[in-house]
Amino acid sequence: MAVGGRGTLVHGVFGFILGALFATLLGGKPTQLESKIQPVYPTTHLEDELFLGVQSGEIPPKRRPGYVYKSNSYQELYDKTWTQGGYPSQSCWGCRFAVDVIEKMKFHTLLDAGTGNGALVRLMREHGKNAWGIELSRAVLEKECPDMLAKGYVEPGILTNLPYEDNSFDVVFSADVLEHIHPEEADTVIKELIRVSRRNIFMSISLKGHTKETGANDAEAHRHTMLRPRTWWDGKFIEHGAVPNKEMLWAMQERDTSFSREQLRDCRWEGKQDEGGLYEVCIVDNKWLVGRREQENLRRERCITTANNELEPWFFTYRKLR
Repeated sequence: MAVGGRGTLVHGVFGFILGALFATLLGGKPTQLESKIQPVYPTTHLEDELFLGVQSGEIPPKRRPGYVYKSNSYQELYDKTWTQGGYPSQSCWGCRFAVDVIEKMKFHTLLDAGTGNGALVRLMREHGKNAWGIELSRAVLEKECPDMLAKGYVEPGILTNLPYEDNSFDVVFSADVLEHIHPEEADTVIKELIRVSRRNIFMSISLKGHTKETGANDAEAHRHTMLRPRTWWDGKFIEHGAVPNKEMLWAMQERDTSFSREQLRDCRWEGKQDEGGLYEVCIVDNKWLVGRREQENLRRERCITTANNELEPWFFTYRKLR
């Protein structure tokens, strides 16, 4: 080999080593731009499948050893609400967005926490999911889904005392339920939902105190006993071991920045100052479907949280950390 060729080779090797050294030194500390784009939580949908259970069949969830059925102080209220006209027969709040969840999230086993009349469990089973439900009101289960009650697909129970073993469901689902619990129950309910989930928790939680015009008595008009802002709910789930699923929230949550202040009406401040602070909720003219599409339950107005322009239903979705 010629001398000039050897010199070129030596310079090339030296340059490579020097470049690698600089890359190592500089690579150990992210640039200012890299720091800004780092994800808040080191969890992605690519990891979700590692936590899934068996993706076929109809295996019942295992029972927690020593489980004893309990009720609570407001079961009678919801027995009456479901069976005496408070909620329409066969209504299903979560059915409107259930198919979207099926398309966007991989799972087979599902718990509907606060299943009401079991319509969501029935819909999920129609789509081949191994779905189960638990509901405070025994009366609505006996009245509207006695077939599923007899098969054990749904059962009476409370969210502070779930009968299932840890890590029993790919996803825990809940549609406009947690706003109905009492404040002193919140931590226990959140811990129980996280405990029985393998990975995902998908919920809608109402943030509004507005009620139907037909709500005549105080019990009817103030059923939303747990109104807290999104940041408070996120903080509580993080505290108990689950972090926000940013991708799923982005895919599901509807926002609208087009409304002017003059288009907002019946604005109310909700929440509690020392628990997440107060937040404003207003009504806007915005048509939307509630329940199953074939029910054609069209509403002409809906609520919006003005701080972030999020329209109801307000979605909350989390990943359980291990």
